[in-house]
Amino acid sequence: MMISERAEGMHPEHDPGNPGPGRDSVSGPSRSMERIGAAVIGGGAVGCAILYELAKAGFRDLFLFEKLPRLGEVQSGRNSGVVHAGIYYRTGSAKAALCVEGNPLMYEFCRVNGVPVENTGKLVVASSEDEIGKLEQVHAQAAANGVPGVEMLTSAQIRRLEPCVEAPAALFCPTTGIVDAAGLVKALARLARDRGASILTGREVTAISPLAGGSFEVTCRCNGVDETFEAEIVVNSAGLYSDEIARMVNPSFGARIAPLRGEYYKFNRLRRKEIMLNRMNVYPVPGTVDVGGRKVGVVGVHLTPTFGYSEGRPCALGDVVTVGPEFVSVEDRNDFESGRLGPDLFHARAKRFFPGLRLSDLEIDFAGIMANLESGTDFIIERDARHPCCIHLVGIDSPGLTSSLAIARKVADMLR
Repeated sequence: MMISERAEGMHPEHDPGNPGPGRDSVSGPSRSMERIGAAVIGGGAVGCAILYELAKAGFRDLFLFEKLPRLGEVQSGRNSGVVHAGIYYRTGSAKAALCVEGNPLMYEFCRVNGVPVENTGKLVVASSEDEIGKLEQVHAQAAANGVPGVEMLTSAQIRRLEPCVEAPAALFCPTTGIVDAAGLVKALARLARDRGASILTGREVTAISPLAGGSFEVTCRCNGVDETFEAEIVVNSAGLYSDEIARMVNPSFGARIAPLRGEYYKFNRLRRKEIMLNRMNVYPVPGTVDVGGRKVGVVGVHLTPTFGYSEGRPCALGDVVTVGPEFVSVEDRNDFESGRLGPDLFHARAKRFFPGLRLSDLEIDFAGIMANLESGTDFIIERDARHPCCIHLVGIDSPGLTSSLAIARKVADMLR
């Protein structure tokens, strides 16, 4: 379905008038509502990619609503920034398909649009002989997912790539890299605006009411004032709050976000020759950890290179390496700092394959909160069961950044 012409006289600041019926109702529109084609909710990498893809595909009257003053400040701005290859995810899952598709799209988009990206490659290391069997399982999964170029390495081959990494075996993943996530979000937003889309920041969506004709009354709050729009289509890409947005549309929506805080430390690779990483991503074999009484599959505490900065802008690879994440269950989806973990656990995890690292090398770094599903491990990208002009994207955690451009293509195809 293509979006209709924008109503004339549209402007985002206005008297919202009658707030309309409750969320369980389906009725006609309330007075003073501005009509728009689509409301994309959430201004992270996925939301901005969807906005850009819809604009590029010829959809009109596109509006993105972001509750924070700036785009990309939550999941997109608080993660490792890794461009994943797609080696871990179950074959046939949305994560596997969209990550493998999204990986080359990310490199090409960044190259064309001047977003810093580096194809660093990645080692997934077995820290002991006992872990080689798990490594072989990951290798088989990578092959089943169609990830190109993945190969097993011996300890001697590992040392040639990363002399300070010690492991009996590793997988080499040539398509892994890092991207400047903030630059990616800015580029997507700029390109969407250039194609006529509108981006409204500082607008928290507080209610969505389905209307009788299949459209939606969307209410958002800006500086204490309510603004109301009638949107033909709603795309719920609200990240950590996507489950709450989904239940505004359909109170029976079942999936729930159980937020996990990922914490990071960092070190400077130039501090000592024993930690002179050649700036590859270095990961342990994946595993399962107990977080808040739940078993959660994780890729483990890993070493990730970062960009250096020139005149405040990311440029070539720098000398700071992040160590993490270690996950903590949190109740508050905005709790980035309370009860932060000390460096001992991070040091112990990394030292298994990076023995030159000392506890004194580590400095506390950022934390981010991931939209982990309470039940289930795959992305949810689906039309609402009751209101098909709404598409929900829920549980878009890792590899959501890598998959963002592929996810946007999928959503655009669903709306055609």
